[in-house]
Amino acid sequence: MDDTYRRISDEDDFGEDEMEKSEIQEFFYGQTILLTGCTGFLGKCFVEKILRDCAGIKKLILIVRSHKVSAKERMKKYFQNEIFEKLRSYRPNFESKVCIVEGNLNEENLDLSIEDRKMLIDEVTMIYHNASNVKFATKISDSLKCNVFGTKYMIELARACKKLVCFMYISTAYSHSYNKVIEEKCYPPPAGLKMVQDMIDADEIAKNGIPQATVDETCKPWANIYTFGKSIAESLVEEFGKETSYPCIIYRPSQIISTYQEPFPGWCGNYNGPVLLFVGYGLGIIHTNTPADSVQDYVPADMCTNSILALTWDTVTNRTQNIGKVFVFNYASSTVNPITMKEFEDNGQARIAESPSNRMIGPTFMIQAPCYFLLYVFHFIFHGIPAVIADIVLMAMLQKPQAIAMFYKITMNLKTILYWGTSDWRVTVTETQKMWERMNHRDRFLFYNDLRTVEWPIFGHTIWSGIKKYLLKEPLDDPSARRKYMMIQFAFHSFKIIIIVFILYYLLSYWLSLISPVTEFVKLKYICHM
Repeated sequence: MDDTYRRISDEDDFGEDEMEKSEIQEFFYGQTILLTGCTGFLGKCFVEKILRDCAGIKKLILIVRSHKVSAKERMKKYFQNEIFEKLRSYRPNFESKVCIVEGNLNEENLDLSIEDRKMLIDEVTMIYHNASNVKFATKISDSLKCNVFGTKYMIELARACKKLVCFMYISTAYSHSYNKVIEEKCYPPPAGLKMVQDMIDADEIAKNGIPQATVDETCKPWANIYTFGKSIAESLVEEFGKETSYPCIIYRPSQIISTYQEPFPGWCGNYNGPVLLFVGYGLGIIHTNTPADSVQDYVPADMCTNSILALTWDTVTNRTQNIGKVFVFNYASSTVNPITMKEFEDNGQARIAESPSNRMIGPTFMIQAPCYFLLYVFHFIFHGIPAVIADIVLMAMLQKPQAIAMFYKITMNLKTILYWGTSDWRVTVTETQKMWERMNHRDRFLFYNDLRTVEWPIFGHTIWSGIKKYLLKEPLDDPSARRKYMMIQFAFHSFKIIIIVFILYYLLSYWLSLISPVTEFVKLKYICHM
C-alpha cells in the first residue's frame, strides 16, 4: 500500500500517461496558503497532508502564538511529532515550504508585525481559518475573544489580501445544535458583535467572571459558550461572503476522531472528545455509558483534512456561478453511514482484549444505562465507590489522592456528557456529496474522504491500536500487559461468580424461610389426621 501511495502521489514517478492527473494537486500548484490553528489535532493533519500530497504549493504560512517560547521555537518541536515521519521520508526538505508568522487571534490586527502583515497581504492566495478555543469550561471572555473576534480579525486580513481566491472558515456541525436536523445552510446568529463585546467586558470586570447560570441562560438554546461563539463567527463569514469576488466557505465537521488511513491508521493527537471515553474504557476506568441506541456522528481526521482540500478545489473550480454568497458544507456521517455508540464499542472491544494496556487499573466492561436515573446510579456504583477505594490506597502509599476529585469533576459535567452523547442529531451532507461525485479516480485515492465507504468495524479495530501507540506510548505486542489483563479479568469474573452465588444463596434461604411454616403446618395436619 505504501509503495502504491508513494508512486501515485509523485508526479515524476507516476507519469502522466499511466493514469489521469490529480485535479486537486494541479489546483493547489503555486498557491500560497495561510493556516491558523496548526498546533491543534486537525491542524497537524492539514499541515502534514498538504505538504506531502500538494508539494507543488509555493508556501504554507502558519500563524502561531508565542507561548513561553517564541513561535519559531515552538514549531521546531512541533515538526518532531511522529505524524510528520512519513512526510519527512517522502520529502526531506518539506520545511523549506513553511513560513512561521508570530500572531495572536485575541489581539487587534492579530498582533502581527507590520512586515508580516504586508507580506500576508501581498502573497497569500488562500486562507484556512481553523483556530478556535474548543474548551467548554473556560473563561467566557477567552472563548469569545478567540472564536468571534479572532474570526473578525481574520476577515479583516482577508479583505486586505490582494491575491485571495478562497477563504474557508472551519466551524463545527454543532454550531446550531438546538436543531435535530442540521442542514448545509446559514442559520440566524444568537447575537451581534456589540453583545459579544458587552459579555467580554462584563466577564473581565467581574471578580470571578460571569456566573455559569447567567451564561447558560444567555446562550439558550445554544448548548454552551463554544457553540454560541461559533455560530456568531459563521454569521460574520456569511456577511463577508456577500462582498467578495471569490468563494467564502463555512466548513462544518462533526466529531473528529483518529485517522482512518493517513499518515498512519489510528493516529490521534490528543485526549479530547470521544477519544477520552475510549481511553477510559480501555484502561478499565469507565464502566457505564449513556443509552446506546443514539447515532454517534464521527469523522476520521485524515478524511476531514482531505475533504477540506477537495471542497476548496470543487468550490473554486465548479461553483463559480454562485459567487457573492457563502458556501456551507457539512462533513458528517450520521445521514450517509450511521453508527451507534454500542456498535462502535463492540468494534473496538476485541482489539483491546488482543492488545491490552499495561496501565489498566480495572476490568474492561461497559454497562449501557437504559435511562438517566440508572446512569447516575451506575455512575456512583462503578465510578464513585472505586474512586474512594483508589484514594484510600493512594493515601496509604503516601501519594496525593486524586480519584475522588476526578469523579466529582465528571459528575459535575455529566449533564454535558449526556447532552453530547444522546442528542441523536442528523447532519445532512447533500452539497458535500456533489464533490464526492465530481472527483476523478486518482483524487478519490489521494484525497480519500467519501464517508459512505468507511468500514466502521475496521476503524473501530484500529482506533485502540492508535491510542496505545501514539497516546499511551506502549508497544502493541506486550506479553506483560496481556498477563495483567488476564489476571484482572479473571479476578473480575471470579468476583462476579462469588456475588451471584451469594445472591442465589440468600434468595434460596429466603425462599426456604417462607415455605418452612407451610411445611410444618402440612406435617402437623398429616400427623393429626393419622
